[in-house]
Amino acid sequence: MSILLTGIIVTILSLIVIAFVFIKRKKITCMTGMMVAMALGMLVGLTGGLLARILYSGNLFFSTVLGMGIGLLAGFLVGLPVSIMAIMDGVLSGIMGGMMGAMLGEMILPQYQNSMIRVMLVIFVGMIVIILYMLQQETGFNRLFFINKIFHNPLLISIVFLLFFYTYNHLYNELDQDHNVPIKNPHMSHSMSNNKLSVSPLNSSTKMKKVVIEATEFAYFPKDFKLTVGQPVTLILKNSGEVEHDIEFENMKASLLQQSHHGNHSKDQTVHIHSSPGKTTEMKFIPVETGVFRFYCTVPGHKESGMVGFVQVS
Repeated sequence: MSILLTGIIVTILSLIVIAFVFIKRKKITCMTGMMVAMALGMLVGLTGGLLARILYSGNLFFSTVLGMGIGLLAGFLVGLPVSIMAIMDGVLSGIMGGMMGAMLGEMILPQYQNSMIRVMLVIFVGMIVIILYMLQQETGFNRLFFINKIFHNPLLISIVFLLFFYTYNHLYNELDQDHNVPIKNPHMSHSMSNNKLSVSPLNSSTKMKKVVIEATEFAYFPKDFKLTVGQPVTLILKNSGEVEHDIEFENMKASLLQQSHHGNHSKDQTVHIHSSPGKTTEMKFIPVETGVFRFYCTVPGHKESGMVGFVQVS
């Protein structure tokens, strides 16, 4: 939901720039139009690629194509009313931005994703303001309009920025909290706070989280996801490959709720699940500590071939 909020803001601001260019197209020179198309295409591509990579975790190809498409569309629309050169600038910049945004999302660890989204939005909004200011200069200011008064008053700009990001941050945190399921079982909460690894009883108010991980040669899909301390998890390993695969979580303590004959073979409550080619296995457990933990395939050579991922427990 927080990604959706950021996407809506980016879409609205982009449409404002595109609408402005369409309305004032007769007063905008080719050079200015090219700069606006290049800037908006790159910004939308970068942000869209980043959001797509986080949203479609584990599928870099699809998120890259989606980011390129979003940037291409934005660059094309803003350059369309100006000239062919502006369209070319916008389209190429949008494609490049989408690729870079997806690659940026791929490199960021899960614990830094929310911070990176906020940083990207700050950059996006700041650049949009500069673009609108440049367009206002190109087409002429009308000081009767409130928007023009804001552009000529640094104090008003600062106030608008602070109000905008305060509201955004508040909504972002609210959506993140709503997404996480609180611990409603007092006995379980007490058990987790004392780092006990014994299995705690569940009641009807505790919602089970389902996580499906697909294993192929040699990758996990998704390769990063989030869990909540105290929330029971059903981990499903779907082996779509032609050789055996497994998952072991490094240093992540958990209370095991179910041990299948295909699943955990450790005695120290380490989450480990194994699946034969073409088979699907599952196990249930409860995370008991916060942090970011690595998981990987313990079959010799598989981890070195790229079968590694990260889970964020909050």
